[in-house]
Amino acid sequence: MAKTGRAGRARRAPGSTSVSRPAQAKAAGAGKATGPAIQRLWPTPIGLHGYAAAAKLHPMLVDVFAQLRAAQQRERGEKPGPFFASDDDLLEHMKGDEWRDFIRFLVNSLNETTKKANGEAWAGRVLDLRVGFQGMWFQCSRDGAFHDVHTHGNCSWSAAYIVQIDEPEQRVSHPVYGAANGVTRLYGPYFTAMAGAFSDVGNAYLQPPHLDIEPVPGRLLLFPSYLAHKAMPYDGENERIIISFNASIHAAEGDQMHGYSAH
Repeated sequence: MAKTGRAGRARRAPGSTSVSRPAQAKAAGAGKATGPAIQRLWPTPIGLHGYAAAAKLHPMLVDVFAQLRAAQQRERGEKPGPFFASDDDLLEHMKGDEWRDFIRFLVNSLNETTKKANGEAWAGRVLDLRVGFQGMWFQCSRDGAFHDVHTHGNCSWSAAYIVQIDEPEQRVSHPVYGAANGVTRLYGPYFTAMAGAFSDVGNAYLQPPHLDIEPVPGRLLLFPSYLAHKAMPYDGENERIIISFNASIHAAEGDQMHGYSAH
């Protein structure tokens, strides 16, 4: 019966020689700190930012979005329903100082997240960034509506900004959806390989294969455009309203990070 609480030690016969630490290896490694190393490849950064002036901006957005929604539904010949996604030309319809302040917040957040995500890749270089919005739109959902798993193209970063939703305690108390009610779910880049994959404690770092971002009014989520994501089903007293956009970010000096030949 094995004993617990004490490390086992192998006994050696009198006159025998231990081979656990060869003299040659000890001499070769003398004075050097050695140990195991691990390198994590291709991390997936996301950015979370809060807009300080959200309470002032949001009532105006709700009113304007209702007008735009009605107009676009008439143009499309659509009847009102539990889900609506506007055209991606929101920037052409919005004006005013409050909106311009909001856009500055978006640009500053993109700059900050991009710099932190690329610090090592930029190797200490300070770049003059140019942010371009490749489409911006709003979405409304209620009565269990959702936006299924998808990715975005023609951009490096995508976003979801929460304008309106039920308060947290009320939202998570939903009898069916619970804590997942109305969240944005991000799926890890290896998610599609997990369906029939083996799982044990050795690859526990792959779990969980998705991350739910709590929807809080005024919260901006930035994520790489290749990342699969989903707006989970939502039901509540307040309609879930978000702003989404895609962004490309270039350097005034050019986007080339590496040379084409040896130096």
